[in-house]
Amino acid sequence: MLRRPAARMAILALLLLICDILFTSAFDRIRGRSYDLYQQIAPVEIPLEDIVLVEIDDASLTREGRWPWPRTKIGSLIEAIGTQEPAAFAIDILFPDRGTDEGDAALSQAIARTRPVLAMSLTDQAGSAEPAPAAGWSVVGEAPDTLATFPGLLASLPEFTGAAGGLGMVRSVPDDDGVTRSVPMLWAVAGPDGLTLWPALSLDLARQALGETDYTVRLGPQGYDAVKVGDRIVRLTAGGAVWLADAAQDLTRVSALDLLDGTPGNALRDRIVILSVAATGFDSFHTTPLVATRPGVEIHALLTAQILAGHFPYEPAYAKTVERTGFGLLAVLLILSVAFFPVYPLPVLMALPLIFCAPFAAGLLAWRMEGELFDALRPTIGLAIVAAAGGYFLYRTAETRRRQISGQFARYLSPDVVERLIRSEEDVGRSAERREVTVLFMDMRGFTAASERLAPEEIVANVNRFLTLSSEEIFRTEGTIDKFMGDAVMAFWNAPLDQPDHAERAIRAVRAIYRRLDAENAHLAQRGLEPIRLGAGLETGVCSVGNFGSDIRYNYTVIGHAANLASRLETATKLSAASVLCGPELARRIPREVEPAGDFELSGFAEAVPGFALRLPD
Repeated sequence: MLRRPAARMAILALLLLICDILFTSAFDRIRGRSYDLYQQIAPVEIPLEDIVLVEIDDASLTREGRWPWPRTKIGSLIEAIGTQEPAAFAIDILFPDRGTDEGDAALSQAIARTRPVLAMSLTDQAGSAEPAPAAGWSVVGEAPDTLATFPGLLASLPEFTGAAGGLGMVRSVPDDDGVTRSVPMLWAVAGPDGLTLWPALSLDLARQALGETDYTVRLGPQGYDAVKVGDRIVRLTAGGAVWLADAAQDLTRVSALDLLDGTPGNALRDRIVILSVAATGFDSFHTTPLVATRPGVEIHALLTAQILAGHFPYEPAYAKTVERTGFGLLAVLLILSVAFFPVYPLPVLMALPLIFCAPFAAGLLAWRMEGELFDALRPTIGLAIVAAAGGYFLYRTAETRRRQISGQFARYLSPDVVERLIRSEEDVGRSAERREVTVLFMDMRGFTAASERLAPEEIVANVNRFLTLSSEEIFRTEGTIDKFMGDAVMAFWNAPLDQPDHAERAIRAVRAIYRRLDAENAHLAQRGLEPIRLGAGLETGVCSVGNFGSDIRYNYTVIGHAANLASRLETATKLSAASVLCGPELARRIPREVEPAGDFELSGFAEAVPGFALRLPD
């Protein structure tokens, strides 16, 4: 019965794999959610102690005036940072427009003395003036045609960029769901002199902290592959991005007011410093895997720390192959679990959580051990779909079986036995089987003569009374009613469910019927009606049991020697003093319950058959 649901589950799993291959770009949006879960469950600790954010905060604007400040004041702030000799210094502020001559000169001098990394951004205006790169570039490989380029960039004034120690992009692109999970490290700008590569602010700040002067970029057929700065090899996606290793801990912050007042002491010495405007409404906020609203300057700080720590999560080229193979193997295990559930329910129930947790366990282990990113959500969702479909298929199969068994056996068996048969795995098809059964034939005696004296409604009442009480006792011993034949009933035990004590059950049913009949006859006598008398034949033996009949109509019945002999013994009670005759095989099983009643010449039997009278209750 479970083959069809298992086959359907296998087909569904195959269809899911095909859809994943055909629509992989659409499903790739789910991948980032797996990365979020890995970081939420087992975040990688990136050292942030060496990074300090110098903030022009709300308190600074309240005291010193609204933004933008005079460039002389900004120059003083930069000079104050430089006096503490940070290991590296970046300014997350653009100065694209000219100010006063005095202010521009003061700012230019401060930048020249401190040599910070200045921020840049991209623009859609082609032909914009490009500053001279602050770092050298070596390119390994050839840029593919699919490499994304931009027509121009937005930078600070040339006198500022020319004096700077580095230049870096501050642009990031969130995923479709608004979460920033990866940030580009390299940007290609198509200028008049050809393609120019520019680093992200965080990458150039890390270069400055490492004391390096150039980069080496490796390109592959799909795009970027890696960028090397000093001894750090930064793995990149094909688009030139790095997966962000988010951190929930806070960063060290220093207010610009403290620097202008000269109060922070040596808080910045030998540390990596980023200057930004952190006042309300001036910085853009990003949603990261661990933080709902994170200022953009913190993204630069996290990435800088990540580069210096050498932790670069990456998606292996074989990731999708591993994910699909893993899903296929787990789907096979899931299908086998469904198939073996009726036989081994407890082991299957223990295995199912392991199957569903396997993608996350494997993905989390790869993330923690090697920094490899495998999508655990897609395989898990696929397994959930297969499992849900399997549950539905099992339900439909069970309902089909319920209707089939109810339709076939509701007339023959008690409701309890029908329900047990539904829950079992017994084959209930049209085929027959050989099994040992105990067969009963029981008939009302003298009914033909009595029917000539009774009104039709009395005849029906008597027959229905007999058939009702006999059915109740047969069902009480879980026997199967084969058929009603006018005023006669045929029943058997040990089919369709196994009943090792089937002979004893049949005897109990017959005796119970006679006990109830005695009580019924007492009521009939009080009403002046004739009593109901019965004759019964019983025998045990191996018969063919199953659904016999045509394609239009068939019955669940028994055919064989025992059934024939029970029928003939029931007829023989008309010529015997015994009202219940048992065959020799049944008598052999219950010798204390019977006594010899003589040999009988029975129709269809060449030799006389010994009959045994069943002892009935007084």
